[in-house]
This record gives sequence, structure tokens and C-alpha cells, in this order.
Amino acid sequence: MSLHVRYEHQCPNCAAHYIPYDHEVPCPKCGIVETGRFDFIPKAAASASVNAQQGGSYVPAAWYVSGLADHILSIVFGVLEEHRTATDVRSIAEVATEVLGRMQWDQQLYLRDHVHAITCRVRQQLDTPTTPRKNDLGKLLVAVGILLVIVLMWLLRK
Repeated sequence: MSLHVRYEHQCPNCAAHYIPYDHEVPCPKCGIVETGRFDFIPKAAASASVNAQQGGSYVPAAWYVSGLADHILSIVFGVLEEHRTATDVRSIAEVATEVLGRMQWDQQLYLRDHVHAITCRVRQQLDTPTTPRKNDLGKLLVAVGILLVIVLMWLLRK
């Protein structure tokens, strides 16, 4: 099962579609920097990771594009997969430049560099080891153990 990301955004200045995924990410069409952000990179990396783990490919067997974020994800998946299966050793930036350069962008050419940056950030996120989450049951057991020690100490005082 694929993990979709639902997000739509248009620049308030020029109405361009894009994802303000980090601080200081300007509209790729007019350059305005908005204050609002959408934490897209971790979500995109999680979606790509699910695809790779479940299907052996970053590109899912089936993908329904329900909006802007899903559309960008479908492009990112293709670039990640081409990078993964490349026979030569090239950086994700080099592969992204090549793959995105082959695409027809028409009126949305402004998105090419934006999607390139997103793809590189997603690859970086995938390459960053995640810190293991502390086990909630383990935390509970430690708390119960501490409570038992306190109760035993209190009982021994009597």
C-alpha cells in the first residue's frame, strides 16, 4: 500500500503551484518567500521508503495522483528509482538534472528546479539514519520498577 501526501498550495502573489517545504524556500516562479511551511520532505521520504520496502522499487505498482503533492511525489519516485538502478555512480543531483531535463514542463518550467531540490532533500532524508524511538512499553516498565522500589523502601521503613 502506498503512502499518499495530500497538500495543495498556490503562491498568493503569482498563483504558481509549489510546496513551501522549508524556511527560505521561495516561490519558484516569482521568488516571494512566504511564512507558512509544509513539512513535506519527511512525508515524501516516508512514502518513498514504504514503496521501496513493500514493492522493491521507489515507483509503486499503482499510484493515483490526487493533487500537487502526489504529482510531485510521482516525479520524485521516478528520479529516486533511476538513481537506485543506475549502473554508473552518479549523485542524486546529477540523475535528477538528467531525468527532469528530459521531461516536458510547458507552462510549469518553474517547477523543474523546485522538484530537483525536493528530490535531493528526500534522498538526503532517506540516507540519514533515523534515531530509534524509545519503546513505550520499556518506559512504562522502568516507571513501574521505580515505583516498586519506592514502595519497598517505604514498607521497609515501617
